[in-house]
Amino acid sequence: MDTDTGPGVDTDTGPGVDTGTGTDEPEQPSQPPPPGEDLPALCDAGDASLIACFRFEGSPDDDSANGFKPERSRDLSYVPGKDGQALKLGRRGDLRFRHDAAWAAAAMTIDVWINPASLPEDTRYAVIDSGGKPSIFLMPGGVVRCTMGVERNVSAGVVAGKWTHVACLSDGQTQILYVNGVEVDRSPSGPVLAEGEQPIHIGSDEPSGRNEFDGLIDSLRVFRRTLTPQEVCAAAGNDGC
Repeated sequence: MDTDTGPGVDTDTGPGVDTGTGTDEPEQPSQPPPPGEDLPALCDAGDASLIACFRFEGSPDDDSANGFKPERSRDLSYVPGKDGQALKLGRRGDLRFRHDAAWAAAAMTIDVWINPASLPEDTRYAVIDSGGKPSIFLMPGGVVRCTMGVERNVSAGVVAGKWTHVACLSDGQTQILYVNGVEVDRSPSGPVLAEGEQPIHIGSDEPSGRNEFDGLIDSLRVFRRTLTPQEVCAAAGNDGC
């Protein structure tokens, strides 16, 4: 059971392409680069499929083109992470973003680096949650719970004090979980879309704000498409992708 300790400080910020042939065709969505080509920077403002991107370089703000600002941020700190700085939540940590239509998508990928200071014993640690919408939790025993269109608890071998890359994705029919760039689970999935307009919580449950993540969260991204296996592999820092 979590026990709240220490005061927190609230920060409320409130609320046809011409092909050259004479024929107009609709603009095509952004496509991933072919295998073997360099991937763009973590938060590529030119990637129309990027819903949100959090570097956590001394700030909780979204670095995607959407530029989401937190509705509430409390008891947050920034420490050396996987790449630059990482987010660390205190025992009363709270990072919350208002619902936005951009977060609703028929296909989705969430990828993130996590480094837990401990593993949960009789509870769970929230990485990202939005009430019924896509979420990632760390469960007892290093298990990862990935929820897009179906809730799946998957043995992922996450250990305390070590960085692990997690990617959860679904196209509305199949949900896949990758750990350190390797597929570890695949299952039939229902639609990604969820009812309601719950806010997005990073590092704690929605709506309770409890089950704070004990450890570090870094390089959190949300896409409105499924990343390719090569993209996930490269995001995990693996060679030969």
